[in-house]
Amino acid sequence: MPEGPEVESVRRELLQLINLVVEKIAFTPLSQKYTKYQGKEEKFSQFTNQKLRNVHRFNKFLVWEFDKAPVILNHLGMTGSWTMISSLEELSSKTTHPKVIVEMRTPPHAIFDDSRNFGQFRLFSSIEAVKQYPPIKKVGIDGLAEDFPLGEFIDRLAEQRFQNRQIGDLLMDPRLVAGIGNIYKAEILFEAKIHPERTVSTLSTEETTLLGKSISKILLKAFYDKGSSFDARYKLPSGESGGAQRWHKVYQRIDQPCDKCGSLIEKIIQKNRSTYYCPTCQD
Repeated sequence: MPEGPEVESVRRELLQLINLVVEKIAFTPLSQKYTKYQGKEEKFSQFTNQKLRNVHRFNKFLVWEFDKAPVILNHLGMTGSWTMISSLEELSSKTTHPKVIVEMRTPPHAIFDDSRNFGQFRLFSSIEAVKQYPPIKKVGIDGLAEDFPLGEFIDRLAEQRFQNRQIGDLLMDPRLVAGIGNIYKAEILFEAKIHPERTVSTLSTEETTLLGKSISKILLKAFYDKGSSFDARYKLPSGESGGAQRWHKVYQRIDQPCDKCGSLIEKIIQKNRSTYYCPTCQD
């Protein structure tokens, strides 16, 4: 599933649609095989002739804002992606499982492609209403904030509700920090030299401070490299792949030597998710 850096990278490329006028938002015949898309074309017809004003990101959700209410909330799911095309004739050559077509009066157009069909489209009356949506309302610090609130992070981590959690598990909880995900959890903990099974209550002030700095460093670095692409599941709307996977130190590197100490990278399972770490560098 795309994580914070990938979703923000997608958002930045979608911004080229700002100030373009919508011709129509169409749902493909393929989309109509799925209940969640049936009947939506009529509801989305209200965006015709409206100008796109912005595309926001809340955690891993994208919110499309137009001249007038409502707004569209979109989640990429596991395999959802946006593809820009200059002509609708490119639809068959540049997408494999197109579900939604955002056709603008002048190109480019945006196509939502989703092979496993976990993507979401919902209408909300306003941006403020989106902020009350439970998966967004409960979200903590934005890990991609350019000015990461280190003090707030330290205070949040000290909350009693988190004290008995393993840090490798907790970093996946957006109530603490949003946008981390499984890939960057592993890389953050390696950067901070903290074993993923450490209980939060055992972390020192120095370790907590380094952890907060590592969250910001790794997530922003991943964003600057346009996210991590391991296969065709994640690509930018331009078709470009991300490059962050080139500097991963532990993620999916089981039994490979650590770049720092030479020990073999190991893997454990936390809450049904694989966590990679160096047994020597992380304690």
